[in-house]
Amino acid sequence: MEVELAAVGVRQLAERVFVPGAGETERALGHRTILARPLPIAVIERLSNTSRAGNSSLSSPRARCFFKQQDDTETKGEPKIGKIVVSDNASLDGVIQDPAGDEGFRRGGWVGLIKDRPGANKLALDEALGAEALLLGRRSYEWMAGRWSSRSGELADRLNSLPKYVVSSTLEDPEWNNSTVLKGDVVNEVSKLKQELDGDIVVVASFQLVRALMEHDLVDELRLKIYPVVLGAGERLFGETSGKKPMRLVDTQTIDGDVAVLTHEVVRDA
Repeated sequence: MEVELAAVGVRQLAERVFVPGAGETERALGHRTILARPLPIAVIERLSNTSRAGNSSLSSPRARCFFKQQDDTETKGEPKIGKIVVSDNASLDGVIQDPAGDEGFRRGGWVGLIKDRPGANKLALDEALGAEALLLGRRSYEWMAGRWSSRSGELADRLNSLPKYVVSSTLEDPEWNNSTVLKGDVVNEVSKLKQELDGDIVVVASFQLVRALMEHDLVDELRLKIYPVVLGAGERLFGETSGKKPMRLVDTQTIDGDVAVLTHEVVRDA
């Protein structure tokens, strides 16, 4: 895919516009130096689609995306590295079991009706558009395949087209489109996957898989949607670990009026 490039060079001053995150000198000038880093393909596609839909803020010359996706030879030898992102719904007491209420758990259905959660739907779509692949345990894979493989719409289409990796020693013929079974040692398989992919590898539900990845320091980021309910029973996301796992809070937001979305990254230099 080719994207039009602006007539500016690396570290050349851009137009006089406000750029979040600029330094004091740059803010005073109203400029920020342009860095040679490409936007993710998913972001470029969304900007392009929005521009075609007639959004004037994105179709104007100033707001166009002038970045080009670089291949590996243009990144000065930087190795590809995937990022394992655990994304889950959780109660205040850490339960993740049966949020939608269709798994038979007696206290399931605690996220409420999907139609009443437009913020959660948008968050799920944004995450899917920004993901490189999904990584799932077998039970979560089968549940999601049964839920999404026959659906259509923007979120369903994205989930159905994404590469999906399922950790299982028994699954032989995965039926969901674009699925690959990882049958070997989970630590080795996921470590290789992180070297093969470049981008977010999103883990949904799959609490047993999450615990194994946490124990072996393979998780890079946690995105937890905390619902305002204490369930008092059910499977928790985290189990016991051999040691502490320091985290750094990097983002907070509230959606649908009562759900806290907390994003933490793993601290490996503590």
